[in-house]
Amino acid sequence: MSLNDQIQEICAGFNGRIGLAATNLQTNETVGYLADEIFPTASTIKLAVLLTLMQQVEDGQYSLDDPLMLRRADHVAGSGLLQFLSPGLTMPIRDYAFLMMNISDNLATNVLIDHVGMDKVNAWLDDTGYPEVRLHRKINFNLLKTDQKLLGTSTPAALTRMITAVFQQTILTPAACTEMMRMMNKVGADRVGRYLPFEPYGSDVPDGEMLRLAGKTGSLAGMRAQTAVIYRGQPVENRGFALTVMNEGNPEPERWQPDAPGVLIIGRLAKACYDAWLA
Repeated sequence: MSLNDQIQEICAGFNGRIGLAATNLQTNETVGYLADEIFPTASTIKLAVLLTLMQQVEDGQYSLDDPLMLRRADHVAGSGLLQFLSPGLTMPIRDYAFLMMNISDNLATNVLIDHVGMDKVNAWLDDTGYPEVRLHRKINFNLLKTDQKLLGTSTPAALTRMITAVFQQTILTPAACTEMMRMMNKVGADRVGRYLPFEPYGSDVPDGEMLRLAGKTGSLAGMRAQTAVIYRGQPVENRGFALTVMNEGNPEPERWQPDAPGVLIIGRLAKACYDAWLA
């Protein structure tokens, strides 16, 4: 069975709505399923916030080492650590960005949206060729309970192009792209890496053959997403693939478990791409 047929079969069996866009980085072969349709992003929209932040740094507006203070008014629940720390804490912008991407810290995200400017994020998306991607507002779970699209929206294809540009260092400077990859290192090991020979804490495999991944996940009730690059060797070799999976509307009661249907199908789709393109 061809990879495209496998993708169609896996996606058609999902109880909910699902989209996928994947690209073989060596051959530029693509596969997709509802790849150009709009889905809620949940926390995958944080990649757009990070890119705008890094653009502003490159433009000389400020430095990643500049301090930001945590304010009592910034508090928001959900994922992350900062909600449990004391107001008045001051950290470099770089650390807020790392927490936003690596552990999906929601408070760090809202702080950075305020710092960068929501209108500036959407302007950057328009200027760099991502009009399908929108940041609609800061994280507000009361609103998201009424409509999951109220944080951000995107197509799977647009997010795959975006993370590919970071990986291949065709957007911003190589130094900025390397820093963003560091912030996303190993994120999604329980999703895209679930069924792959991925060793998050190292192994005896030679460095050039070790499987690596970097990406951003997103989760809301009955909804999961991941955009990621899975690769071997150095990015310049392009020995890997990029993919984005976005799903919503799964009717099972939400228990926030690591084996949620939306999580497992991301793993199955990544395994199908891996077997066809990288194994």
